[in-house]
Amino acid sequence: EGAIGSEFKIDASYLSPNVNVATRLEAATTQFGVWMLVSHFMIELCNPEMGAHCRLIDHVVVKGSRTPLRLYTVDLDCLALGVQLSRPERIIKNRFKIRQLRELRKNEKWSEEYTVYEAFETDEDIVRMRAKFSMEFFRRFSMAYRNYEAGEWRVARDMLFTCHYTPKSDAGRYVVTSEADWPEDGPTVTLLNFMQQTKYRPPQDWPGHRELPDH
Repeated sequence: EGAIGSEFKIDASYLSPNVNVATRLEAATTQFGVWMLVSHFMIELCNPEMGAHCRLIDHVVVKGSRTPLRLYTVDLDCLALGVQLSRPERIIKNRFKIRQLRELRKNEKWSEEYTVYEAFETDEDIVRMRAKFSMEFFRRFSMAYRNYEAGEWRVARDMLFTCHYTPKSDAGRYVVTSEADWPEDGPTVTLLNFMQQTKYRPPQDWPGHRELPDH
């Protein structure tokens, strides 16, 4: 490809910085054990109500970029949704009705009046997928994360140890003796693993963010 009338060839590429970041974040979901990762640039486009449903989980620089990104996730336990088995004849009978309902819901979501954050309170599936994430869990992780970014890694570690989804996360009463006792939360485990590499001592020049590894 090239400009008309020019002998110079232009090799175009779709790999813009934004595509690079999106690709890196998609790949990093497995590292954090989450279904999705969102950068702070996307969060800034959301209204405060929607942003409140997103959890800040790390501050990183991805390969190929120099700009630190704060990473957020939307906590959803997709495995909490069951699968309904219907008889074949019932599926055929209801197929037209299901198609109509799907089209209606799609039109509602494309409407300018539709507000995504309200679905976190009204959509049965989303409510079910959010059920195991308590406000206490979010509060403790938020406190731990602030200490992590500030370089208070031992304080962050002790608070992360309490970030369980279940009631056993009572602070001060839960003793961690091995990694088997760590919480099951993916972002919690990721931060603990990273800090453990230096025995929970941050570098002297800790800038509050880290390089995101490729694996």
